[in-house]
Amino acid sequence: MKEININKWERKEQYNFFKDFIDPIMGITSNIECTQLYLLSKEKEESFFIHYMHYALTAMNMIPEFRLRIINDKVVQYPVINGTTTVFKENKTFAFCYFNYFEKFEDFHNETLKALEIAKRTKQLEDKPILDLIHVSVIPWRSFTCIKHPRTKGSADSIPKVVFGKVFKNADKYYMPVSVEANHALVDGYHLSDFFNHFEDLMTKV
Repeated sequence: MKEININKWERKEQYNFFKDFIDPIMGITSNIECTQLYLLSKEKEESFFIHYMHYALTAMNMIPEFRLRIINDKVVQYPVINGTTTVFKENKTFAFCYFNYFEKFEDFHNETLKALEIAKRTKQLEDKPILDLIHVSVIPWRSFTCIKHPRTKGSADSIPKVVFGKVFKNADKYYMPVSVEANHALVDGYHLSDFFNHFEDLMTKV
């Protein structure tokens, strides 16, 4: 990772303005078309989640602002962002699953599948103090129009949070609600929109 020189940073004014807010988190929820990827996953009998998670990480890694974190009042940028997600267990609780990003889908699929299986057998809710990732939740039982996360204090608050909801059909197309929250000191509405646009583009051009 590299440290950002805040005094020479183009976001200096925005960063200094938002960084000390009691609640500096901004968010957008949008319905993302996923028709082609959804149908392809069903046809191949492969995990739709692993497919769209790979595209989500691909899109976020394309945007430098999503790789920024605040550590001890310093802004750093990671070269690659990985992921962690909640995994629903048989007892209707959840565990955390950590997985790395690979550009090649086959590698990502195999490693993430292993990580998910391990998480399902995990008895403890292990929250690792890792910053080079995004926090992901999945709510496959319901579509939604907004969502709010609990937040921790400190540098972890600079980690973007993403929630994927239940896929629904409108006319002849399939859509998935996606919520993204991020620290406004690091990310603006432009960057959130950029993510949604890249993500939807990847989902519809498989």
